[in-house]
Amino acid sequence: MKRFPYFIASVALFFGAMGVMMAQQTTVTESTEKTVKEEVVNNRRVEVGSFKANWFIGIGGGVNQYLGEHDRQLKFFNRLAPAMDVYVGKWFTPSVGFRIAYSGGEGYGATNLVTGSLNNNGYLINTDYLTKKFLEDNQGYKGDGADHHPLYWQKFHMWNIHADFMLNLMNLIGGYKERVYSLSPYVGIGLARTYALKDNSNHYCSNRLNGMVGLFNSFRLCDALDLNIDLRGVLVPEDFEGETGVRPNGGEVYESDGYLTATIGLAYKFKPRGWNLGKTVYQTNTQTVTVVDEDALNAALARNKELQDALDNAKAQTTTEVVQSLLSPELYIVFGFDKSELTGEARVTLSNLAKLLNAVDADVVYKISGYADQQTGSAEHNLKLSQDRAQAVYDFLVKDQGVAPEKLVVEAVGGVDTMYYGDNRLSRAAILTLQK
Repeated sequence: MKRFPYFIASVALFFGAMGVMMAQQTTVTESTEKTVKEEVVNNRRVEVGSFKANWFIGIGGGVNQYLGEHDRQLKFFNRLAPAMDVYVGKWFTPSVGFRIAYSGGEGYGATNLVTGSLNNNGYLINTDYLTKKFLEDNQGYKGDGADHHPLYWQKFHMWNIHADFMLNLMNLIGGYKERVYSLSPYVGIGLARTYALKDNSNHYCSNRLNGMVGLFNSFRLCDALDLNIDLRGVLVPEDFEGETGVRPNGGEVYESDGYLTATIGLAYKFKPRGWNLGKTVYQTNTQTVTVVDEDALNAALARNKELQDALDNAKAQTTTEVVQSLLSPELYIVFGFDKSELTGEARVTLSNLAKLLNAVDADVVYKISGYADQQTGSAEHNLKLSQDRAQAVYDFLVKDQGVAPEKLVVEAVGGVDTMYYGDNRLSRAAILTLQK
């Protein structure tokens, strides 16, 4: 029966506190506003930089393979000729770019005196260099000049100055980020020139417009350097190398020639390079209003003091069971966005809890669980943030309020989905749960 007076006094104090709160709902005396901004990164939106940003220059070397009238009668590797690229360009966005390039080198092929002997070097092509199919179709061909329509080597210089429009598929589909590999198809137009080698028996040169398509493969070596593999096909007029032929078994003249190029090289990316990701800013405005009726407040405070005095007089009759009955099974502490500092309201709530914990024995234990909003920040960051929030509650109770450490257990849960009412802001919290 000794615990009954203390219980009555505690209940009276509770209703007295409620009277203070109700008395505060009359006259507005102070209003404060608070704005919270949250920034969410979007890798499909970037900040457009200055004109001097994201320029690059590169060089490469490889092979050409010319596709003319009689060239297919040569074996594949005997048609490969040296090639080189030099280019400069700029990426206007992570997906769209442009470059100006010089592509030079040589072209190797076969010709005969019927379709045109321009740019041949006067040397007959030995049968060792001809395809098996050609030799089967031309039984008895010896390559010694006595054959019907003998084939001669055709070798010539050529270069091409072209403008290419490039599209980075990786950034277009997956959004911008620094990748190890990027694939950029491109289309281009240019002016190509062919001219004879010095030892050619017949000289010929021409300047022709051309079109091309290609695949630009980039492998990132470091922030400033890429390894590039450039594969492209170029379409030129039929008489580009000086030979005009007809289709097999007669017919119309071929309308065009072409050649394939494959190069490998390095590209240097000038500073400033890269892109700043776009951010979506969410702004939340909150208003705090303090209301007071001074007469009612003074009366309530006086009554509260009477009840406090009665509680102090009855405290000697209390038992641990009575105090434990007043402990809340769960307390909820809310934090600001990406914050682990206690608010004033949280400190008041924890101070009241500390008074009760300091009045009971060590058998009472609260578990402090820290949480974070998984919709913002990485998993590693949210785990650290939830640990800091739980630790902030622990430090306030132990260091500021003198609660015994053995009455508290700290737990970091990390980032969680919305816990209350579909509002992810309510997941930025620490929850104190009564264990025993």
